[in-house]
Amino acid sequence: MASWKKVRLGEIVQINPESLTKQFPFQMIDYIDISSVGTGELRETSQYLIHEAPSRAKRLVRAGDTILSTVRPNRRSFLFLKNPKENQVVSTGFAVLRPTEHIHPRYVYYLISNQSFTDYLVSQEQGAAYPAVSMDSIKNAVVLLPDMRTQEKIADILGTIDDKIELNIKINKTIDETIMTLYKYWFIEFGPFKDRGFEVSELGMIPKGWKAGTLGEVIELQNGYAFKSKEWKCEGIPVIKIKNIVPPFINKEDAAYVDPSLFHRLDRFKITQGDLLIGLTGAEIGKCGIYYFEEPALLNQRVGKFYSSVHEMNTLPFVYAITKLPDFRQKILDRSTGSAQPNVSADEIKKMKIVLPPDDILKKFIRFTSNYYAMMIHNANENDRLKKLQNALLPRLLSGEMDVLDAEKHVANML
Repeated sequence: MASWKKVRLGEIVQINPESLTKQFPFQMIDYIDISSVGTGELRETSQYLIHEAPSRAKRLVRAGDTILSTVRPNRRSFLFLKNPKENQVVSTGFAVLRPTEHIHPRYVYYLISNQSFTDYLVSQEQGAAYPAVSMDSIKNAVVLLPDMRTQEKIADILGTIDDKIELNIKINKTIDETIMTLYKYWFIEFGPFKDRGFEVSELGMIPKGWKAGTLGEVIELQNGYAFKSKEWKCEGIPVIKIKNIVPPFINKEDAAYVDPSLFHRLDRFKITQGDLLIGLTGAEIGKCGIYYFEEPALLNQRVGKFYSSVHEMNTLPFVYAITKLPDFRQKILDRSTGSAQPNVSADEIKKMKIVLPPDDILKKFIRFTSNYYAMMIHNANENDRLKKLQNALLPRLLSGEMDVLDAEKHVANML
């Protein structure tokens, strides 16, 4: 700890060093808004012609920058930009932190990832309706800084975890695309089945021997349980609410909890690894996500759980592909009732028309895609475990409490 010192963040990083000017060489920007960023995660970006871009699209970024949302800091929206696009522009709702020669680029990111840094920002926020922190508060944040060699080691240890998480995300994206490519080729283009001849159905031309069926012929749908407010606890068995559906998975951040005693008498509402859930009301209606955690949970009202209704066949990979189709949510919405707050019943979802092949073809598709489905679950679950490991290591490494060699062993055992 002798080589560690307390410094203000503004002494070791530049904050918002570059802004968009008339000299910007691109006509199109790739825009990162606050809603695009989670905790270390870039969800999506938007493309705009520069003269049509939002007024908040002002901050320029480079490789090695960290962006930190100044709005509602308790949401922990920040991101390390390893290889940003040349035309990348971020919202003025972010503070862009650019490392100086005194700090490793990735070490900046891990400093602001630390929960203690978030707690500091929350203590500095101003405004009730739109709480935010000022640039001065960020500049004045006091952090512990070791020598550069120690910074590099810590950044390498934690970066190895982040790189593995990023790789798993990329693999899952490829798997997801593969499942959808196969589904479209078989059940929309009918590529392997064109020599069978076609016949007219209410869903258009389909191969002979196929039919215009319903979702209810391959799945059942269980509604969630209406828990009482007095049953909520700070810990126990997690309860998956509609807000936890973040396609293509379930996100347990900010999950509610109930006493474990309820778990044993609510058997119908149990959720286990691999279950596919769907939102049944409101803005999340029709959104679907896979529950990938090993720890079981319970299903809350306004959320439904799909399960196979076909004997000796798990139809979830097939149904998952259907839920990923661009018009799936609109079809769910079309079957809903209520204007201000749309709601859809399990029975209405089961009535949705789908193209159904003979059982042997359905089994073949499921056989091909089940391993992909399982691999997505495995990778997402591994990422969850890696994030927990990183969250345990990060504060101890940044405080000098944990030796880097011990941390390296922990990470090596996990990977």
